[in-house]
Amino acid sequence: MKLEKIDIGNTKGNSLTLAVKQIWDEFQQAQNKFCSVNYDIMDIEKREFDDDFFEFRQSIKELDRRVSAVLTQAFDDCDTIIGKFKLLESFEGLLSRPIILDELERKQIVLIELYKNDLKKVNQILNEGRELINTSDENSPITKNMSPIAGALNWTNGLRGRITEPMEKLLTYNQSM
Repeated sequence: MKLEKIDIGNTKGNSLTLAVKQIWDEFQQAQNKFCSVNYDIMDIEKREFDDDFFEFRQSIKELDRRVSAVLTQAFDDCDTIIGKFKLLESFEGLLSRPIILDELERKQIVLIELYKNDLKKVNQILNEGRELINTSDENSPITKNMSPIAGALNWTNGLRGRITEPMEKLLTYNQSM
């Protein structure tokens, strides 16, 4: 059901969203075909069920591979770590499927590297901002309508939020992978 509502953004978003909708339609067709068999599935003498179930499982595995390919393309198309996490959240529930999980394990290094770069950037911003706060420069990160202490706390709180949200998501996805 999640596939039906997924909307992917970024530059390739429209084509990837259409691919997801096509995968959803093909899943519905496979499910309807499997559910509309003409025999009693509880009759253990009939072997048609085994063949039909095998065919259904094969089509689901192929659809999983295609979802994994779409997810990988969308992941690579995202520029920011937050964008990548939002993408993963939109596919939540499907991420534990073995084929998709294998692909995501390869992308985990990318997430960690992006987070490392973001930490370095926040550290740089903090060091530069600290110098600007001490000099009453107009480029100071503290807004003019706040006292110096309240402004500094607000500014550092924003920087802390920039690093804690991705860390929490990394920990969450790390536990599920």
